[in-house]
Amino acid sequence: MEEITYTQAVTELEELVKKMQAPDCSIDNLSQYTKRSKELLDLCRQRLTATDNELKRILDEMTD
Repeated sequence: MEEITYTQAVTELEELVKKMQAPDCSIDNLSQYTKRSKELLDLCRQRLTATDNELKRILDEMTD
């Protein structure tokens, strides 16, 4: 997967949800959209976890 920002991933996820909810969304597209959504969710989860760990590290350093 290409390198994108967290914000870009969330924006793309929002667009995919709209497409998936559209009455004219075909089953073929639904499968493709679901796969891409999972990739984006995994990326977001990784970024959030990394940021959480970094913030915890910084806060720990401040209290030492």
